[in-house]
Amino acid sequence: MASRRQFFKDALAATAAVSLAAADGSGSAREKEKPALFQFSLPRVMGTRLEFLAVGTPDAIVRPVWDAFYAELMELDAMLNRFNGYGEVARLNAAPSQEDVPVSEPLAALLRLAFSYRERTGGLFDVAGGKPVTLSADNRLTLGGATLDFGGFAKGYALRLWRDRLRAAGIGCAFTDFGGSSILATGHHPYGDCWKVGVTNPYGGGPVDEWSLRDTSLSTSGNAPSYHGHIVHPRTGLPAEGRRLVSVCAPDPLDAEVLSTALMLAAPSEENALASAFPEAVFRRYSL
Repeated sequence: MASRRQFFKDALAATAAVSLAAADGSGSAREKEKPALFQFSLPRVMGTRLEFLAVGTPDAIVRPVWDAFYAELMELDAMLNRFNGYGEVARLNAAPSQEDVPVSEPLAALLRLAFSYRERTGGLFDVAGGKPVTLSADNRLTLGGATLDFGGFAKGYALRLWRDRLRAAGIGCAFTDFGGSSILATGHHPYGDCWKVGVTNPYGGGPVDEWSLRDTSLSTSGNAPSYHGHIVHPRTGLPAEGRRLVSVCAPDPLDAEVLSTALMLAAPSEENALASAFPEAVFRRYSL
């Protein structure tokens, strides 16, 4: 929920200052090291903005990794977008018949993964909105009146793919901000032992918390003055109410994304079961 635009400006300014110090001979030996810098942003993908910053890895290594992920991300967005009218999920939701509909292997794999999270969260997270959706072994789908919605899943899954690409390429210091609410922190800040990420009160009043992240992810879900009622309980059909946020830190960005949504809906009596189902996750609730 916190904007990281200033974070990226500050990081770029700090790198520029180091470069200038190296160029004119001023500064300490540490300052004269000129770190490689790669920055890229997508103004609109999965309904929001994605920003990426890598420090210390040459452009020749980072750019091909980014280009491959970009192509993968565009395909994923087209498939899962329920509003574009042409993607597979949009076409399934609009199909006149919702029984025994064939689905592609990539979407079938994501549906099975999403259904596994339905089980892990006790039904608090469900891309089918609590409806009796079934998927056969030969990828035939029966929607049962459901509208598939991969919100609370798609960004986390994309960041999981991105995390794996960064690791495989040996990119050690990088920061990815997906819409302000989904963060992937790879390694650490070049001049620190972690990446510092603040959670801001969307109703005003400044920051409410700060996380120190290293080789992990952070997802924040909740309500805001201009965006509320979007997290709906699959069993009751009622939206999560109130001025509150939940942040989840987990090594797997998809775990963090799903769990932050589930915790917005969970009753106090359900929290222990969620904690057991996601033992590597740490979460914090904020009443605003």
